[in-house]
Amino acid sequence: MFGVKQSLVVDLEKVDKATAEQYGVAEGSWLLRQDFVLTTQDETEKLRDKLATEALQKLGLNNLKLVDHLPVPDLD
Repeated sequence: MFGVKQSLVVDLEKVDKATAEQYGVAEGSWLLRQDFVLTTQDETEKLRDKLATEALQKLGLNNLKLVDHLPVPDLD
């Protein structure tokens, strides 16, 4: 079975005359309006490490630590 998340479904609009002139596109072209949120590399790495640590804990692997974002045995 295949499906699409409802949050990914968007309505397309037609480009009006003012927008067409402003951006140099043909009037009546399809227009997709979507907000994107970009994160910094630091924010991405922190979130990845946080989620990885939580996943390791759920698996009972508390004797591991992350080094360069990879799990390794904590021998200290």
